[in-house]
Amino acid sequence: MRIRRCVFVVGASAVLASTLRAGELDTAPGAGPATNVGGGAEIAPVAITPAGSELVADGNFAAAVAQPLDWGGTPGGVVSWETENGQRFFRLSATRSGEHVQLYRVITVPPGVAGLDFSTTYRATSVKPGPFPEDNARVILEFLDILHKPIKAPPPVTLAETGSAWKTVHERIAVPEGAREMAIMPCLFRVDSGTLELASIQVTTLGAADAIAVVQSSSQAEASKLADQDAIIARDIAGTAKSAELKASGNQLVTAAGKEIRLQGVNIGNLSIRPDEEHKILWSAHVALEDWRANVIRLPILDSFWFGRGRGTMAGNDATAYRAIADKVIHIAAAHGAYVVFDLHRYLTPDQSCVDFWKDAAARYANNPAVLFDILNEPHDTTWDVWRNGGVVHEKGKNPHDVTGVGMQALVDAVRGTGAKNIIVAGGLGYAFDLSGIVNGYALDDKGGNGIMYATHFYNWHGGWAKHILGTAAKYPVLVGECGADTSKMNFVPVNKQEDPYTWAPDAIGFIQKNHLNWTAWCFHTRANPNLLLDWDYDTPTPYWGAFVKAALNGQNYEMKRER
Repeated sequence: MRIRRCVFVVGASAVLASTLRAGELDTAPGAGPATNVGGGAEIAPVAITPAGSELVADGNFAAAVAQPLDWGGTPGGVVSWETENGQRFFRLSATRSGEHVQLYRVITVPPGVAGLDFSTTYRATSVKPGPFPEDNARVILEFLDILHKPIKAPPPVTLAETGSAWKTVHERIAVPEGAREMAIMPCLFRVDSGTLELASIQVTTLGAADAIAVVQSSSQAEASKLADQDAIIARDIAGTAKSAELKASGNQLVTAAGKEIRLQGVNIGNLSIRPDEEHKILWSAHVALEDWRANVIRLPILDSFWFGRGRGTMAGNDATAYRAIADKVIHIAAAHGAYVVFDLHRYLTPDQSCVDFWKDAAARYANNPAVLFDILNEPHDTTWDVWRNGGVVHEKGKNPHDVTGVGMQALVDAVRGTGAKNIIVAGGLGYAFDLSGIVNGYALDDKGGNGIMYATHFYNWHGGWAKHILGTAAKYPVLVGECGADTSKMNFVPVNKQEDPYTWAPDAIGFIQKNHLNWTAWCFHTRANPNLLLDWDYDTPTPYWGAFVKAALNGQNYEMKRER
């Protein structure tokens, strides 16, 4: 792993930028001459925050005069401020099974700090973990950049020991490049029951020697972990394909033997954003299939990357390498007996470039049992007739203009023209939410393939689930291609229309389960909201969405108490 650090000189206007190889770190003032670590270039001493500086000013709760005010609340359970034998402490109590109870605080990480010592004094009483390893008492840590966006989450600090005695744990943490803040989240993460009490939470800066040791240890551990992951990925890719060919039969997907297959999984969105993140994409596929028990991955693809044209400021990219990553994801899924929904992640209406893409991509994966073709991500601002048959669609936004669409039937024809019989997935109107027109004369002609599955996308601001979805779901297979909710509000939807994910998620999954819909949750990522992961170590799903999805994929049934 390459560790790059920008070292800011405290109290001066100059900034010293250094690029460090694994194990290299800044030295502290007064530490002597420039230091060479691990054979790299010499690093001049710079001024940094002194070792042992306490970054949580009121972190010693036991000695507090009053309840510290800078700790945020909790989405569930009870958080209280208690006193026992003159000692003050926070108490977190889970009031029902599967509840997430937490405190939250963000602290500043001073410029130049490369290593931190985290400690907490706690008491865990009668904590009964949930069904997954992460469902326990823990402290989740997360580094944020200058824009308050997450950039790195160290492994969580597990508070496993229970009993009546107070215990203290220490963890030393390497600070990643660009970190300006650290979020501290002590919690009962979806436990069945129990109480967590906290007498202190303290974070202090490490000296140069200790920080160097932490960075070196972190780098070595990361290198070892990546090597192990690469070996597992290689094994998956070389594995025997086990996916059975799928066909549509009524409103179900079935194998040639007539066995119903209900697709349940996640979106892995990296390949539509960063065509150079091969390891992350492939390891995400393995974790989703192996640990989360998904049997399908929806893989968003951009045709501009597929043909090597790049995107935005990226003038071009390696199209061969991009296609090879997609191939490897399909191999990994097939080795697990699972499936990949190959999604052309375009919007508005299909045009001739979409036809060109499907002529090429469908020929590449023609009749591969593991691959389904999602022919256009989210059609919108059109009519059912233009959706099916083509016509002019008005593109809104900064540069409004008319687009001549070829229609979704033209994409079906392009796929079938290659000889590919793979299941085709077609999203409806309104950014794929509305499927009502399919049973009102606008179903697509499959042209002799294995069938059409229609796709709906719905989030925590959509209403009219039954009206827009269930008519089509009674007659055809339906995939909920995207769904999710986040505590962060989307800026393109009025805030008052975005429901609390903790009330929305169980009902939404319950609706999917009750109606036997196929589904792929958005998104197996740390920043593509609604995100399922808190960190790229895959240690903790997001409590507001990922934890619900992981539980459902592992067999938990949710009761829909209220339909939207």
